[in-house]
Amino acid sequence: MNAKKKKVLFILGGGAVALVLAVVIFALTFDINSYKPRIEAAASGATGLDVRINGKMGLSFIPFGISAKDIHVAHKGGEILSLENLKIGVELMPLLKKQLKVTSCELVKPGVTIVKDSEGKYNFEGTEKKSTEERPGAAFSLNEFKLSKGVLVYIDKKTGAKTEFKDFNLAVKDLSIAGDVIKSASFTGSFDCKEVRKGDLKIDNVKSPIKAEKGVIYLMSLTMDIFGAKAEGDATADKSEADAVYKINLKISKLDFEKLQESFGTKKVIGGKGDLHASLTMKEKGSRKLISGMDGTFSLRGDNLVIYTMDLDTVLSKYEASQKFNLVDLGAFFIAGPLGTVALKGYRYGDVYHQTQGGQGSITQFISQWKIRDGVADATDCALATRHNRIALKGKLNLVSERYDNVIVALLDDKGCAKFKQSISGSFGSPEVSPVSTVGFLAEPIFDLYRKAKRFVQGGKCEVFYNGAVQQPR
Repeated sequence: MNAKKKKVLFILGGGAVALVLAVVIFALTFDINSYKPRIEAAASGATGLDVRINGKMGLSFIPFGISAKDIHVAHKGGEILSLENLKIGVELMPLLKKQLKVTSCELVKPGVTIVKDSEGKYNFEGTEKKSTEERPGAAFSLNEFKLSKGVLVYIDKKTGAKTEFKDFNLAVKDLSIAGDVIKSASFTGSFDCKEVRKGDLKIDNVKSPIKAEKGVIYLMSLTMDIFGAKAEGDATADKSEADAVYKINLKISKLDFEKLQESFGTKKVIGGKGDLHASLTMKEKGSRKLISGMDGTFSLRGDNLVIYTMDLDTVLSKYEASQKFNLVDLGAFFIAGPLGTVALKGYRYGDVYHQTQGGQGSITQFISQWKIRDGVADATDCALATRHNRIALKGKLNLVSERYDNVIVALLDDKGCAKFKQSISGSFGSPEVSPVSTVGFLAEPIFDLYRKAKRFVQGGKCEVFYNGAVQQPR
């Protein structure tokens, strides 16, 4: 090696050593904690919230970065965010020039509490009025963003509903924001959450790759444990336009009917396995209810199910003993499925036929299939069969205005004609049967099949009430 090359290498090596020494001296002499009040004031001013760093701040070398422990963010005395540790990766050279260029960010054990009050205002919102002209945000990018062991609690004070996300993790790469945070964000990564709880509904082990592009967030290959089974599908949140659009496709094979009932806060009435398919789209439109923009399909199917509370065939056969019960309750509970739970508002759900003699029975075939448009569910194929009987339901459930739209439940003959039937309409809270059936309110189990038989039997000819997939028992 000639002397000239040796000299160049010596200079380069000496420069590297000098740079390392400069970094070490900078790290040893720079007291970042002395800047804590200024950092808190800057963060509070930028967010309009009260930001406090109770723990120590520090510097790391490999990779070079800044950390802060025990961070709390509050508004009007109520805490919104707590953070065990914040780690920020930065480029060294700009920092030496008193410039901050962030390359990565990690949030360790964040606890987030979001509260929506009775007037629809969130706890993180300020009292000041927003400008009519929205100012675009500054361009921002990160090579890597991580969130680990997080907890999120959402409380709606108007409805009293509480939703909890426990132990969730998010890891994304190539995060880029240029202007509006929602509409311009782009990244790829993964998401998982150990527990989701809302009332009696329990969802575990939610996992999915995640992608954002041009205001659309995609959850691809979404999986979760729900109703005692594994669910799979995909979901999309499209916020690229003024009115957001949400889509979900979900398939649950061999779900446990007992777990399904538990999720709706009901008693154990039906046992066995079934399949659930849902393909739903919800569109936001101004201040209207989100459910009013719901379209799609929903179906729940199961064969060879067990009824723990009664022998349905025995109940249906005792006409001569003037056995009285409410056929609408039967249809809503056993056929409408989860949609029936909404319609019945929990009324006697899990305790239908409380006046019967008990026993156990079976459902050989069960289908609850609905088509939903603008928040109105239309029964396209809803029926069940026991060993000796077949019952069907048709009509609509208006989930927006919470009303029955000519819902009819019928006990069928072998031609699919109604031997006995009862219809119900009006609000979910105060339903009424049609004048034709001359039956009282839903809460009154006074439908006497034997006494009403002649009114509904139409001789040898009849209009077919049901011609769906559930077959007449032999």
